[in-house]
Amino acid sequence: MQSLTILNTREIKKIKEQLEAQFGFAPKIDYAYLKASDERIFILSKDVIKVDLSKLKVDKLGLYFAEIRPNQIRLSKEGAQLLAREAEKEKATLKNRVELTSEEVQEYFKGAPLEKDLGTENRLILLSHSKKVLGCTQYKDTKILNFLPKINRGEVIV
Repeated sequence: MQSLTILNTREIKKIKEQLEAQFGFAPKIDYAYLKASDERIFILSKDVIKVDLSKLKVDKLGLYFAEIRPNQIRLSKEGAQLLAREAEKEKATLKNRVELTSEEVQEYFKGAPLEKDLGTENRLILLSHSKKVLGCTQYKDTKILNFLPKINRGEVIV
């Protein structure tokens, strides 16, 4: 198993501040945040602290939530959906959320980058269709880059 470290309150606060800056919202739910050596963040119930993991063979732990990059946090597909669900519960509006047409969704799920003019600022965005979040990706130079894992690609009926 990869080495995971439990993040302290200060590190969690920094992640939430970054999410707030990027997307205008950070989840208020109380999870344990674990960080892998490759800068990936996993979240799970705080009850995991009660278990002595050194005595167990564990392959995976928690939900893959995000990846920390310099000056930004790229959410996983599930992390983006969790963020959107929690924002909806709190009646908060997410910023950097881009609604796609049915045709754009089909192209995206085929693995193609999308041409779309969203301004000059390169940034991470949340993709959605019919008010459902599809994931988090990079907008750069009038293109929405495709970070969709190959396992999730294919024909989509929209």
